Amino acid sequence: MFKFLCKLKSYYHNKRYPEGSIAEGYLAEECMTFCSRYLEDVETILNRPSRNAGLTDHNLAETYLFQSYGEPICKVEIAELDDRSWIQAHRYVLFHHDSIEPLRNEYKQILRSRSCTRRLQHQEINKLFANSFHEWLSQTVWSGEDVNDEVKWLSQGPNRVVKRYSAFLINGFRFHTKYRERLRGTQNCGIVVNSSIISYASARGSNPVEGNVEYYGLLTDIIELDYYGKWKVVLFRCD
Repeated sequence: MFKFLCKLKSYYHNKRYPEGSIAEGYLAEECMTFCSRYLEDVETILNRPSRNAGLTDHNLAETYLFQSYGEPICKVEIAELDDRSWIQAHRYVLFHHDSIEPLRNEYKQILRSRSCTRRLQHQEINKLFANSFHEWLSQTVWSGEDVNDEVKWLSQGPNRVVKRYSAFLINGFRFHTKYRERLRGTQNCGIVVNSSIISYASARGSNPVEGNVEYYGLLTDIIELDYYGKWKVVLFRCD
């Protein structure tokens, strides 16, 4: 059987008859797979661990929000976020974490009540909410409101000093930044994100429509936020 399989493998590289080589190659692969099912204590294609298995320490994974735990496959760079990047990263966490949802709804209701006198449009309210929610939350939490410790930790924002990676294993996939792949033949920097978007028919539209939109782009940066030792979040910056 082994000699027969080796003979089939030789046909696989026969360039004179490509159609026969492909067929023989598939047959050889099927035979090898069939034989490997009867082998014990031997690493085969069926029991081989994945190259992109990522982090397996579940105790460490509990410290990451949004199941963003993974494993860097490059050197770690220490960087400091500028004001704009810090606010963008902090907003992402506040807008998507479940424990903040009651406070998000509360602040939206406050903005709606204010708009009764100022006649703000829905689009203006949403823009004002996105720009000022993190400031309102910080003031509300530390002014004596009855909130849990998790919300208090999140409201103060992450440390400006972050870890930066150029390659990362997460959820069984391998990602590289665009800069890391500038001289490589293989590409793993493609990203697709399915986002829930609110759209308006016009600038004064009062009936917003919510729908899912897929965005395609390239990964430019990978950072790990640190909420002062309490939680961590891995974020991708994309174009």
